[in-house]
Amino acid sequence: MFGHIKACKESGLSKRAYCNLHGIASSTFQYWAKKYRKEYSGNEPADNAPGFIPVQVQPDPETDQAGIHNQLHFLFPNGIQVMCPETVNPKVLKTLLNS
Repeated sequence: MFGHIKACKESGLSKRAYCNLHGIASSTFQYWAKKYRKEYSGNEPADNAPGFIPVQVQPDPETDQAGIHNQLHFLFPNGIQVMCPETVNPKVLKTLLNS
């Protein structure tokens, strides 16, 4: 979320235009911005600051050759787990992870 705040600042776009471009609700973006301001008070976050990070997913060649479908498994720090087939519709996945 903080990556989006920084990217919006660097993009030169208005907050509304940035949110529309990235499919983010403006109320969500405002919440993130408030949290960002509260946590960093004008200081840029360090590289190791909490937030979203890119993840590279690579299939297991042994499992794929056997014709077994993999599952996506998300384990959050608060203990919540989300499991779904790797073929899940991206819109459904986004809904699950934003809940």
